[in-house]
Amino acid sequence: MPPITNYTDVLPLRAIVFQLLFLFMAIAIEAAVLNQRLNLGRKVSMQYAATVNLLSTVIGWMVFFAIEPWLPSAARQLLVEYVFFGIRTLPPTMVLIGFASFVLTFGLKLQGIEFLEQILEKSTLPVVTPQERGKFQGRKRHLELAFNNAPNRPMAVLWANAFSFVAITAILVIRIWVDALIPSS
Repeated sequence: MPPITNYTDVLPLRAIVFQLLFLFMAIAIEAAVLNQRLNLGRKVSMQYAATVNLLSTVIGWMVFFAIEPWLPSAARQLLVEYVFFGIRTLPPTMVLIGFASFVLTFGLKLQGIEFLEQILEKSTLPVVTPQERGKFQGRKRHLELAFNNAPNRPMAVLWANAFSFVAITAILVIRIWVDALIPSS
C-alpha cells in the first residue's frame, strides 16, 4: 500500500502564500504611488495596479515554466529547492535575476498600463490646464509650475515598481534572516 501524502508534499504552499503576500503588497504600494503621482482616483489606481501586477505575475510564471526545462540539472535543482523549500541564502546570481526581473517587470507594467488605457479608450495622460500667469511672476516661476503639474507616467510606474520591489526584498531578507536564526528540524 503506497504511503498517504499530504498536499504539502505536492503543492508548494509556502511559495503560493508568499506569492499572494507579495502580490497584495505590490498592489497596495503601487496603487498608492499611482494615485499620488498620476493624480488618478483611488479606485482607478487600485484597478490599474491590480491589473498590471496580475499580468506581470502570470507572464512571470509562464516564463518560469517555459525556461525551467531548459536549465542544467544543477540550476534546475536549485530553482526547485527555492520554490518548494524557500530561499536559504542569497547568491549573486539571484541578485542579478532580481535586477533583471525588476527591469522586465517595469517595462511590462508600463506597457500594461498603456494597453489598459487603449482598451478602456481613455486619454494617455490627464489634461492639465496651465495656471494663469501673474503679472509680476518671472519666466522661471512659470516654467517651474508647468513642469511640476505634468504627470510623468514612466517615472510614476518606475517609482511604484521600485517601492514594491524594495518592500518585497525586505520581506525576503527578513525571511532569510528568520530561517537562519530558527534551526530547521
